Amino acid sequence: MKKFTGLFMAAILASSLLAGCNRMEEVSGAPSDTAAASTAEDPFVLGVSPMTGWYAWYGVDGTGIFEKNGVNVKIEFFPVYSDSLTAFYSGQVDGICIAGSDAVAPLNEGVDFKIVLVNDNSYGADGLVVQDGIESVQDLKGKSVATEVGTLEHMFLLKILEENGMTIDDVNFTNMTINDAGPAFIAGSVDAAVLWEPTLSAAIEAGGNLLYSTKEEPGLIPDTLAVRQEVLDERGEDVQKIVDSWFEGVEKLDARDEAFIEAICQGAELEKEDYITMLDGVTVFDKAENQETFKRGEDYTYLNYTLEKSAEFLLDTKMIDKLPEDVTVILDDTYIK
Repeated sequence: MKKFTGLFMAAILASSLLAGCNRMEEVSGAPSDTAAASTAEDPFVLGVSPMTGWYAWYGVDGTGIFEKNGVNVKIEFFPVYSDSLTAFYSGQVDGICIAGSDAVAPLNEGVDFKIVLVNDNSYGADGLVVQDGIESVQDLKGKSVATEVGTLEHMFLLKILEENGMTIDDVNFTNMTINDAGPAFIAGSVDAAVLWEPTLSAAIEAGGNLLYSTKEEPGLIPDTLAVRQEVLDERGEDVQKIVDSWFEGVEKLDARDEAFIEAICQGAELEKEDYITMLDGVTVFDKAENQETFKRGEDYTYLNYTLEKSAEFLLDTKMIDKLPEDVTVILDDTYIK
C-alpha cells in the first residue's frame, strides 16, 4: 500500500518549497465558487502506485467518468511508492494515493495537505510471506526478513514481531523496496518478506507461504487520497468531482462491470483473473463507508483512531520524534459528504 516516513524527509526538508510551509490549518471549508478548473493543458495530476484499490482509478479514467463529471485528470504512475510521496511533498503532483499512517510524519514537519477520501482498507492485501520450513513468527529468529525501512510494511512487521514477543533485533532485517523485496524472496535470497499486492500474490504463486496478513488486523491500513492544501484552495471543485467520480467507479467495481474491470487491467497491465483475485484482499469504500470511517470512533474502523494509534506506534519505534498535537487536523470530510 503504499508507505512513508523519515526516509524521504531529508529530501523534503531540503526543498525550498517546504521552507515556507506553515502549520496546517483546521479542516477546510466547502469548495470555493471561484476555484480554478483543470484543463486538458493543466490537468489535476494524481499520483498512483501499485495497489489493488488504487488501480481502480484506471477504471474511473478509462471508462470516461472523469470526463463525464467535467474534470481533467492525469494519472501519474509511480512503480516505487516512495517516489510518489516525494513527488507529492515537493509539489510535482496535486493528489496522491497514500496509506493513512504515512501522513503522520509529514504532518509533524508542517507539510500542508488533507486526506479527503478513503479508497479501501487492506484485508489481506498486505502480508508476511515465508519460505518452506518457517511455520511461525518465532521461527523467524535469525532469519532474513525483507521490506522497505520507514514504510507501512516496516511498521506492520514491527507490530507482528511485537505481538509475538520479539523485536527487529531478533531477525536479520534487510532493507529493500517492495519492488526488490518480492523478486528477492522469489529467488530465495531472503527467508521472508512483508509485501503488498500485487507483489504479495506473485510471491505466494511462486511458492511462498502466507504466514500473517492484514486479515488479522482489519482497519490497520486504510489507503487514502490526499491532496495538497493549495490545490484544495485553488481547485476545490475539481477535487469534489474527483471524489464523486470515485464513488461512481466503486459502484461499477462492486458490480464487476466488464468495461470498468477491463480499463483497470489495461491501465495496470494486469490479467483480469489476477485482479479479481486481488480484490479479495481489500474492502473498497463507497460513499456510505467513507462517511462512517470519517466519524470519530474508538477502533480501527475509524480514521481518527487508526491515525492516533499509528502515531503512537511510530513514536514507540522511533520513526517519528514526537506525537502530533492533533493528528486529525489532516482529515477533511467536506468532499465525501
